[in-house]
Amino acid sequence: MKKHIIALAALCACMSAASAQTSVTIYGIVDAGITHVNNDGPNGGRTTVEAGQMAVSRWGFKGVEDLGGGLKARFGLEGTLLNDTGGAGVGTGNPSVTSLFDREATVGLTGNFGSIDFGRQNILGVLSVGMADPMGLAFAATSPNVLFSAMNHAGVYGAYGANGGGTALRQNNSVRYVSPSWSGFGFALMRGFGEQPGDSQRSSYQGVSAFYNAGALNVAGAFARMKNATNTDLLKSHAIGVKYTLPRVVLKSTYSENELESTNRKIAVFGAGVDVPVAPNITLTGAFYNTKRSGDLSDDSQQYIAIARYALSKRSTVYASYGHAATDTVVTATQINLAQGVVSVGSDSANRVTVGVMHAF
Repeated sequence: MKKHIIALAALCACMSAASAQTSVTIYGIVDAGITHVNNDGPNGGRTTVEAGQMAVSRWGFKGVEDLGGGLKARFGLEGTLLNDTGGAGVGTGNPSVTSLFDREATVGLTGNFGSIDFGRQNILGVLSVGMADPMGLAFAATSPNVLFSAMNHAGVYGAYGANGGGTALRQNNSVRYVSPSWSGFGFALMRGFGEQPGDSQRSSYQGVSAFYNAGALNVAGAFARMKNATNTDLLKSHAIGVKYTLPRVVLKSTYSENELESTNRKIAVFGAGVDVPVAPNITLTGAFYNTKRSGDLSDDSQQYIAIARYALSKRSTVYASYGHAATDTVVTATQINLAQGVVSVGSDSANRVTVGVMHAF
């Protein structure tokens, strides 16, 4: 009996040591708000309940194993939650397929050399516009930085890169390397493979990014090239983001531009914003975006957004927002809507009011 007890104690000790070296975390965000948009067009206004207003609702698993010597193995699986309807995952590809982990599905290694990950993951431009986005990536479904800077507009960018016809924001079959930081400086490289026989450039993504993070100043820039499925067209993009944290205010600004080689179409987005903590649990945000199309034809749009966030706890926040969007001309069904989701077809301006709650777990 004594031998059995000693053996059981030794086994428990080994299991405890193993669990100390390996961890798996379940996490997520559930966010929903009620929104009223007042358009001046023929269809009038609309009131909706929308998921993912301050942050995209999501759920995921992430894990890490300590392999010793500073080397760790890790994985990440993350999917969109459509908690306004109970759905999960966003359709990508052509024909469209709903993926359980549409936001991230990676495995990789991290250590003194930096990190390398394989799978489905964000393009490097997100390092720039995400870090310094004026709204903090709020209202992702209508944000110019998400739709155009991060190329999450399937109708405009879906034919380019390794996402099989979905948006270009995330790339399938990709490899991403992020360097360690040297006195605040670092860089990243990423390649998305189209996996087409006979031509490695078809449906490919190639990106490079550089960043500087030191104290109050954060700067990141990225450049990318994406090819279509026949390797007959090229989409180029570059983006830069700057964030400066002062004692009483946080200043943020971004600029991006992407150009389609076949038509010379350019879509550029400039964004500027400020976060003002007015109390320990209250933050006010003001943001402005100008979205401009040129090269093939001219179009312009502006958005102005004000957000108030009240933190009920470290995990729960209530918020209210007012936004105004305008376009140079009345939006038609055949053009790229630079204020998509806010200004509707038949309108050239709109006002949006949102109140909601966000909980992280």
